[in-house]
Amino acid sequence: PSAAPVSSQYLGTLKLLEDKCLLNSAELNKADSLRAAVFQNWLEKKRALLLELKRIEKKKAENLRNDTEKKEAVKREEAIASFEAWKKKKGKEAKKLSEQKKLEELKKKKAAEQQNEEKTEAAQKAFEKWKERKVEYLRAQNRKEKESERIKKKKEEELIAEKRRDSMSAVEKWNEKKEEYTKQKKAEKVLERRKQKIQQAKKEEKDKRAMEEYEKWLEKKERREELEKKQKKLQAAHGSEVLPPWSPP
Repeated sequence: PSAAPVSSQYLGTLKLLEDKCLLNSAELNKADSLRAAVFQNWLEKKRALLLELKRIEKKKAENLRNDTEKKEAVKREEAIASFEAWKKKKGKEAKKLSEQKKLEELKKKKAAEQQNEEKTEAAQKAFEKWKERKVEYLRAQNRKEKESERIKKKKEEELIAEKRRDSMSAVEKWNEKKEEYTKQKKAEKVLERRKQKIQQAKKEEKDKRAMEEYEKWLEKKERREELEKKQKKLQAAHGSEVLPPWSPP
């Protein structure tokens, strides 16, 4: 049977020799085929051995992993059991502490309630005493206020009576002053009217004199203008003859 082709350094050398046509004998070919078959057998056994070794190593690794997982699982279970035991123990301790705390709080609450009752009772007694003193104080204060109000009212009545007397006297005085003032004003008005009449008469007299003076001045002016007109006519008629200057009449 022909040997299966293999890839090795030895076969490569044989192939190189065949390519160079250095070995052509049939015996050499047969020996090479035998060697190749032996080498191929050895190579397959080596591969099988390597595969077996890999399988064994894989199995060992798998067993080791399983053992490790089992140990870790055991450790986890032990840790969980230990934690549960610890938690249970802590729960009991916490419950015990909680009960003790509740008992202490109950004692404190009762003590505080008792203290509050005592304080409330003491405060109630103190309030009753204060209320009695307050009532007595208010009564005394009320009496004082009534007496003060009576005195104040009496003083106000006296003050009102005095003001009324003063007011009546002031009204009488004011009436007298008013009457006197009215008389004075009437006299002043009469004098003022007389003064105005006198001033009006003086003004009318002054206006009359002024009008007379104005009429006289106007008459003189007209005469002078008339005379000037006559002189101009005479000058025009006589030529260069010099006329005597105008003299007022």
